Amino acid sequence: MEEKEMQQTQDVQVRIRQANGENDVPEVSRLFNNYRIFYGQHSDLEGARCFIQDRFHNEESIIFIAELGEAGEGASAEAGSISQYSGESQVRAAGFVQIYPSFSSVSMGPIWVLNDLYVDSDYRKQGIARKLLQAVAREAQKHQIIRITLSTAVSNLHAQALYESEAYTQDQSFMYYERSVHSGNEA
Repeated sequence: MEEKEMQQTQDVQVRIRQANGENDVPEVSRLFNNYRIFYGQHSDLEGARCFIQDRFHNEESIIFIAELGEAGEGASAEAGSISQYSGESQVRAAGFVQIYPSFSSVSMGPIWVLNDLYVDSDYRKQGIARKLLQAVAREAQKHQIIRITLSTAVSNLHAQALYESEAYTQDQSFMYYERSVHSGNEA
């Protein structure tokens, strides 16, 4: 997808766009590696690169990138609109969201699992995570996705507040379980 959403935050523009495969592997891999470190994993940039490259190659996920550029670069756009952007100089990837398409058997339709959302620590508290969530919601509506599901750590109160402010609700109907299969901690 070549379209990009642009919103201005102070003197920096935030552009949310769908990652387009090989060209975006280095920056998405860097962000993905930092995301994994945030969740207590050891740095493995090469492993992150292979993982992200496989998701692109096998068309198994949808990734949106938040990019920052100096105000005045490229085309102007109203908040919430989609437009073309041509000024790629001085662009920095600040965050990403990764979605895994799936299906609901009961609803007999497509759903998205929002699996990963990350904003580099230097760019937090600037509304970038919210803009990523909003871009995902707009794209889901465009593709007639029934719902977007996500999970977060019980202790991550900031993320919970953000999700709830963007109309996500905590599931009160189902309890979710998981079983490790290949981690050496099998039950």
